[in-house]
Amino acid sequence: MPTIGAMPFSGETVVILGSGQIGRALHQELLQRECAGCTLLAHNEADVTDIESLLDSVAPLKPTLIFHTAALTKVNECERNPGLAFAVNTRGTANVVEIARALGARVVYFSTDYVFPGKDDGEYGEDDSPQPLNVYGASKLRGEEIAVEYEGSTVIRAAEVFASTGRNFPLAVLAKYGEGSKIEVVNDEYATPTYAPHFASAVLDLVAVAEHPLYHLRGPEELTYHDFAQRIFAAAGLPINAIVATTTDRLGLLTKRPTRAVLSMDRYLAHGLPSMPALDEAISDFLYRAYPSA
Repeated sequence: MPTIGAMPFSGETVVILGSGQIGRALHQELLQRECAGCTLLAHNEADVTDIESLLDSVAPLKPTLIFHTAALTKVNECERNPGLAFAVNTRGTANVVEIARALGARVVYFSTDYVFPGKDDGEYGEDDSPQPLNVYGASKLRGEEIAVEYEGSTVIRAAEVFASTGRNFPLAVLAKYGEGSKIEVVNDEYATPTYAPHFASAVLDLVAVAEHPLYHLRGPEELTYHDFAQRIFAAAGLPINAIVATTTDRLGLLTKRPTRAVLSMDRYLAHGLPSMPALDEAISDFLYRAYPSA
């Protein structure tokens, strides 16, 4: 049975590419685990689409482990500009893998539940066949395929990541309430919200024992986005009737999304690792960090 939180990152030289929600959470968790050789590189410090620039940024650090979190995750932007989506999410991943191979470093690449089309019941296992509905999912899937060709890679699919900073669903609905805007939230699309700090801790525990090239890792609860918004408002002491239920058809969204694509965590749990803390605990910590003076 693994000892949770005990991976000796003090002996690793870690580079995190991308300073989004996952990248920042990983950096914070690694510092808490006394990883002295840990560097977080934002896009302007390490552009994954430019292999020469990327090599100049990464090689001097001599990493033994690279967390590749850099990605274009704006789904509508990917749909409008597929060339950019594939440049960042696919070619960028190829560049990272090529550099890791040259440096002899391991790579952890983060993908998404959007590689699946969705289904009414059951969960998707790692061996199920992906069939993305949109450019974002397709570009991330191709990145997966490139990553797993390198035996030093581990791919981790995540879902609906949120944190106290950045661009995410909880912050968006709370901002709309603060603006006095009508808050319409779909009640026919499901999420498994994944809190970035909890996710980062689980990722590091998984990396310590990973035996497969591909894992699923997500929050412990499945619910509609409408219900998720109401849970956030209830925890924040805000009126839940401010959240108006709607449907994906009525919103007329540009990009088609899987209605329900729940990732099975059986492969992760088989290592004796625990599920992430409950959603209510995640929401409480999120609100405390996002609004510390409230």
